[in-house]
Order: sequence, then C-alpha cells, then structure tokens
Amino acid sequence: MNPPSLIEILLVTALGGLAAFGGANGLVAVIQHQWVRSGVLDPQAFAWVFASSYLFPGPRAGFVAGVGYLLRGFPGAAAALVGVILPACATSALVHAGLRRLEAGVRSVAAPAAFVVAGLIAAAAWDLADSLRPGWPELVGLAAAAWLAGPRDVEPLWLVLGAAGAGLLAAWLV
Repeated sequence: MNPPSLIEILLVTALGGLAAFGGANGLVAVIQHQWVRSGVLDPQAFAWVFASSYLFPGPRAGFVAGVGYLLRGFPGAAAALVGVILPACATSALVHAGLRRLEAGVRSVAAPAAFVVAGLIAAAAWDLADSLRPGWPELVGLAAAAWLAGPRDVEPLWLVLGAAGAGLLAAWLV
C-alpha cells in the first residue's frame, strides 16, 4: 500500500485537529479510520506511538508527529504537526478577532459585574459564617485576615498557614 501524500497527512490531521478540543481523542479516531483500518499504518506501530507520547509532557496531540514520521519520515512528521496546529491557530485568531469587537462592551459591564461577584461571594461567606456561629475570637481573626489580605497584601499562603496554626493552637488550648 502506498504511503499517503504530505498534503493528505496535513489535511487528515487538520480534520482530526478540528475534533481535538480538550484532548486528542478526536485525532485517534480519525487516524485509526483513515490509516490504521485501511492497512496503511500498522496497528502495533500506531499503538506504540500513541502510548509513548504519554511519556513526554505537553499536549496529547503530539503523537501525530510520530504517526507522520511512520507514514513519510521527517516531512510527514512536519506535515502532521502543521495539520494538527492549523485548526487551533485559525480558531484562536477568529476568537481573538471576535473578542476585539466585544472589548468595549465587556469593559462597560466589568465594574458593575465586579460588584455583583463581590456580593455573591459575600452572601456565600455570610451563610457559611452564620452556620459556624463565630464568636469574638473568630471575628477578630477574620478582621485581622481581611486587613492582612487587603491593605497589607500578604501572600495568601501565609494567611492559610497562619489560620491553620491558630486553629491548632486553639484546639490544643481547649
């Protein structure tokens, strides 16, 4: 069986790239349908390339370089990578252009939306605090944490560790 052309590799991986939102599952199905089932690509070689891609960090769609290499060598690997990257770049450009048009509208509602979000967070915090029935020590600790987190801009990790230490101290003393 003749290996596919570089254009075919690019087009098939681009088609798979359209279905690769959130992962490479769409690519796997497209490649299996196009080249594994037809006998162009050995199923064991495909499985090895797919499995070995999990050894490396990064997007799971990187296995297409191995598939392209098995089909046409280094030019096939390059065509496969361009094919899988092209849909993501094109859709990102379209989304960016669309968001540019909406930017003024988003800016106009950003400040009011921040107050709504702050109100929702405050309501959730109030319900949580009400169910805990905090006493004076807890309220003083809350005020201190708010002062440290707000005007003092203390790193949140130190606030969490300090709260854990205060809780352990209070449990030990009681």
